[in-house]
Amino acid sequence: MKPLGLLKIMKTPYFILDTKKLTKNYQDLDNICKKILKNYQICYSVKTNSLPEVIKTLAKENSGFEIASLNEIKLIPKNKFTIFNSCCKTQEELKLAIKNKFLINIDNKQEIDKLSALLKNKKFEIGLRVSIKDSKFGIPINKLKQIALYASSKNLKINCLHFHQGTQISLESYQKNLKTFAQLLKKLNLKPKYIDIGGGFPSKPQLKNLNVNISDYLLTIKKYFPNSIIILEPGRYLVSDTMSLITKVHYIKENFNKKYAILDTGINILPKITLARYKFEQINKKPNKKSEFILAGPLLFSNDILGRFVGNLEQGDLIKISNVGAYCYNLAWEISYKKPKVLIK
Repeated sequence: MKPLGLLKIMKTPYFILDTKKLTKNYQDLDNICKKILKNYQICYSVKTNSLPEVIKTLAKENSGFEIASLNEIKLIPKNKFTIFNSCCKTQEELKLAIKNKFLINIDNKQEIDKLSALLKNKKFEIGLRVSIKDSKFGIPINKLKQIALYASSKNLKINCLHFHQGTQISLESYQKNLKTFAQLLKKLNLKPKYIDIGGGFPSKPQLKNLNVNISDYLLTIKKYFPNSIIILEPGRYLVSDTMSLITKVHYIKENFNKKYAILDTGINILPKITLARYKFEQINKKPNKKSEFILAGPLLFSNDILGRFVGNLEQGDLIKISNVGAYCYNLAWEISYKKPKVLIK
């Protein structure tokens, strides 16, 4: 990786990863969890950002991992607590999961059969993914007891129940989902060792927008599951603000009484599916009269728009885009352009 002194002469666009910030984010979350939750395990969601430097940094902090594919299995250290969530687990992936003693969250009945065949009827502890709403994922509530009994008949012990909260959701919705899940377990008289809460937490910018903090979410978990070991799957909360993107203004143009700044970064690098709250900052700000610019990317798509910016932009100026650590690198398209390089800070 290039030293930071070369920032201004590097070819744009490029990412910057702040590993010190990532370390602090993990340590801060871990410390808050220690104060609120009785028992917990943090498992970083690898799909959020699978850069080797991210995984290496979190492994040093003794983070666990949540993975969903063979590629992710190969990326993570073998000696860490690992959750395997997927609705399409292959035989090769299941073999590795068994060998490495992952906690496998089963998604359907056929998966139980496949796992049981690989284990040759040996005892094994598993989790079940529960679907509390209409979805392709998990086991519907009305079939949960039946599937649990079927797993038991195959020598598979249920020691974990997993459900997915969703992403960037409000505290009110988070609490409503937890209450529904807790009531379900009580009704079915299920007392698993682990409660695996998928979906992570909102990013820091989103928490600020919602006027809440991470402690509010953790206290809600404690309220409904005071005695279980809680598995948390944060991704966005840990990495969102640890990466930024440097892009260049290549052209300034005025069309239909609107000013456009044409950048070398567009929705190919920052797709809207990431649900990220980007922050735009001009490097070397100018004090002259400001105007509103539509920040547009280089793609030949009319929807290649990143947002609006008020400033005094000129051709050749650099713009720093913050909060791009979650999903942006992993979901970047290699359409017309290669993925940007990553500078490690």
